Amino acid sequence: MFENEMGDVRSMAFEEYFDRFMKNRDISGSGSNQISITRSNYKALKAKAEKYEALVEEHKKIKTQNDRLLKELDDMKDDGRKFKELVEEKEKYLNSLLRVRADFENYKKRSEQENNRYKSYVMDAMLKKLIDHYDDLVRALNLLNTLENMDGIKNGFELIIKNFEKLLAEEGVKPMNSEGEKFDPYKHEAIIIEEGRDDLPENTILEEITKGYYIKEKILRPAKVKISKKSKLKNLNEN
Repeated sequence: MFENEMGDVRSMAFEEYFDRFMKNRDISGSGSNQISITRSNYKALKAKAEKYEALVEEHKKIKTQNDRLLKELDDMKDDGRKFKELVEEKEKYLNSLLRVRADFENYKKRSEQENNRYKSYVMDAMLKKLIDHYDDLVRALNLLNTLENMDGIKNGFELIIKNFEKLLAEEGVKPMNSEGEKFDPYKHEAIIIEEGRDDLPENTILEEITKGYYIKEKILRPAKVKISKKSKLKNLNEN
């Protein structure tokens, strides 16, 4: 009978399924209202109940996995936004770093240029003073050459002058040779004008009063010179 077999069923899913199957039937106890089913039908019902329960469990698992995947997807979206923000922030800092580096390089170049200009200025000033001392020594030697019995002193002055010339040459200082050249206001300073020199082109340098010097290719000290000038009558005739 069905009641005896019913006691062996322990599955909650089968009981729920069977209760729904029997809810409209009266099994109060009268023999005519009792329902009998075959063993094969009972097995089929039990199989369906077990399949239903398995589907419910599978659904729960899939739903849990789906919820987890959705959460991971949301996290990935958040991570993507954060990653984009980090990239933008990195680009901003990189651009700032490049600007600072460029400013530093420009500052470094300007500082080097200023330092070089300052060194050049100091060196030029020092060499000009040395040249002035050199000129004094040359004038003193010229004076000694007019005196007699001064050979020891002359030799000493000549040695000092040679050392000065060597020092100046090592620093790139070269003397000008202006005599006979045409006057150039960039490297000559005319302090004496000799008129009536009709035998020479106008503004020919007749004499170096004070020698001029170059430092490398730059003028360190202009030469003070005497220049020629034709007579007024000669200029009028030529004009």
